[in-house]
Amino acid sequence: MRLIITAAIAILTLSSFAQKSPVVHKLFLYSGDSIEGTRLVYSTPILKAPVFQMDGENFQTDIVQYLQNNNGYFANLNKIYTDKTERYALRIKKGKMNLFEEIDMAFYGADELEIDKTVDESKQEMLATGTIFQYYNIGNGEVKKATLRNLRNDIGSVDAARKELNYHRNMKVLQFSLIAVGAGLITYGIIEQSGDDVRFSIPMAVGIVVGGSSYFLEKKKEDALWFAAEAYNKN
Repeated sequence: MRLIITAAIAILTLSSFAQKSPVVHKLFLYSGDSIEGTRLVYSTPILKAPVFQMDGENFQTDIVQYLQNNNGYFANLNKIYTDKTERYALRIKKGKMNLFEEIDMAFYGADELEIDKTVDESKQEMLATGTIFQYYNIGNGEVKKATLRNLRNDIGSVDAARKELNYHRNMKVLQFSLIAVGAGLITYGIIEQSGDDVRFSIPMAVGIVVGGSSYFLEKKKEDALWFAAEAYNKN
C-alpha cells in the first residue's frame, strides 16, 4: 500500500509539473543525431515491433539511445542486454553522473502517465520509486549497470566516492559471510542428528538468526552507492 501511495504522489507531482512546464520531446539516436517534436509516444502495435512515434513519424526503438517526453528522460537498455530488448530506465537524479531506475515503458510512453494501471500489483515493481539506483551514465555517455566494477572504473578516482564504494564492497562481503556461516550452522544442526528424526535445534536456530541478519545490511550497502554518486557529483 505504501508503494502505491508513493508512486501515485510521484506520478501526480510529475504530471502537474508537465502541465505547467511544456517539455520539448526528443529522441537521441545512437548515431549522434537528435530529433525534436511536440508529441513523442511509445507505440506497441499488435504483431509488430514497438516503435517510437514523434509527431506521427515512426522510429525503430533499437536506434534510440535516450528519449524525453512529458513523463521524463529515459535510457534505452538494449545495449546492456540485447538489441531486441524492450527495457528502459527513467532518470531519477540529474548531475555530472545521472542515475536511472528501470521502468515499464508501457506506463511512461503515453502522453501522460498511466495512473490507473498502478492498481495492478503485478506491475507495481515497474513504476519508479526514485529510490532504486540501478543504472547510470556520465554526462551524455553510454548508460551502464551500477555494478561495483563499473563504478570503480568511472568514479573511483574521487576519494570520497571510492571510500563509499569500498564500504559497499565490505558490506557485501560481510553479507556473504553471514549467509555462509548461517548455512553452515543449519547444516551442522541437521548432520548432528543423522540417523534420527531431524528436529529444530539450537545450532539451526542460531544459523537462521545469523544468516537472516545479513538482510539488515542491505540498506547500508545500497546507501553507499548513492553516497558514492553524490560524492562524485559534488566533486
